[in-house]
Amino acid sequence: MIENQTRTKLVLSSTIFIFILILFIFVKEIKGQSELPLVVIPSRQEIEVSPGEKKYLNVNFFNQSNEPISGFFRVVDFVIEDSQGTPRLIERTEEANPRFAAASWFKLMYDRATLPKNNKVSLQAELNVPLSARPGGRYVAIFFEYQPRFQPNQTQNSEVGSGTSSRIASLIYIKVKGPIFEQAMVSRFFAPRFQEYGPIKVETQILNRSNYHVAPKGIITLKDLFNREIGSARLKEENIFPDMIRNYEYELGQKWMIGKYRLNLVASYGTGGKTLESSTEVWIFPWRIALLILLTLTIITIFVHNFYKNLIRKNLTLEEELRKEKEEIERLKRELRKRNE
Repeated sequence: MIENQTRTKLVLSSTIFIFILILFIFVKEIKGQSELPLVVIPSRQEIEVSPGEKKYLNVNFFNQSNEPISGFFRVVDFVIEDSQGTPRLIERTEEANPRFAAASWFKLMYDRATLPKNNKVSLQAELNVPLSARPGGRYVAIFFEYQPRFQPNQTQNSEVGSGTSSRIASLIYIKVKGPIFEQAMVSRFFAPRFQEYGPIKVETQILNRSNYHVAPKGIITLKDLFNREIGSARLKEENIFPDMIRNYEYELGQKWMIGKYRLNLVASYGTGGKTLESSTEVWIFPWRIALLILLTLTIITIFVHNFYKNLIRKNLTLEEELRKEKEEIERLKRELRKRNE
C-alpha cells in the first residue's frame, strides 16, 4: 500500500513537471513569434504626385535576428481610428473610404520573401496614379507579415490562415496635386471656470475637415489680470488626419495663484497658413485658506476686543474705587476738624 502511494506521487510529480516544461517552451515560442526583431525603413514617407503619374518607392525590411524569417508583403489602406493618432490597417478593400484609399494604385515587384538573418530585403513598389484622381490625401501601408505555418499555395489576396503572425508596416502619405481643401477648427478649448489652486489644466481638440492631413503649429499662453504672460506651451506638431480629432493636454501656471487668468490659443495650419484661435478665462482663489485666515483674524479680533474691553472696564472700576476712597478720606478729614473745634 505504501509502495503504491509512493509510485502514484512520483507519477503525479513527473506529470506536473513535464506539463510545466511544455508550457514554458510553448510560451517562449509564442513570445518569440510575436516579438520579431524587424525594422522597416522608412517607417513613414510623404510623397506628392500628379494625376496620371507613375512613381517607384522603395521600402527596406531589416531582419535583426539570427534566423531567416519568411513571410509575405501586402499593400493596404489605413485610417486613424482615435484622437491619439493610432493607425488601423484596412485589409478589406470594400471597407476603405474611396476618398482616401489608394492601395489599388500599387503593384509590388514580389509578394513573398525570406528575410536573411542579420540582413535586409529591399521591396520596390510601383505607384500608378489614375488620371481621375482627385486632389487631396491618400493613406497606404506596405507591410511584411511573418507566418510560422505559411502555405505555399496562398496568393497575395488570400485570407491569413490560423497560427501566430507578426507584421511591421511602412506608412505612406500620398498627396495628389491640385487645389487642396483645407479647413480645421478648434472643437474644444476647455479649462475649469473656477479652481482653488494652480496649475491650470487646459484641454484642446482640433478637428480637421480638410481632404488632406494637417499638422498645426501654435502656442497656448496664460496671462494674468494685468495681461502679463506667466506661462506658455507649444502645440506638439502631430498630424491630424481628415475627419479626425487630435487631443492636446497641457498644464500651465504654478500652484499658488490668485485672481482672474486668461488662456489663449493661436495656431496656424496648411499650406496657406490659415489660423486657429480660441480663448477662455479661469478664476483661481484658494478659498479654504482664505476662509481659515478670515476665521483666524475674526478670532484674533474678538480676543483683542474683549481683552481691550475688559482692560477698560478694569481701569474704570479702579478709578471708581479710587474716587470713593478719596471721598471717604475727605469725609474723615471733615469729621476730624469738627471734633477739634
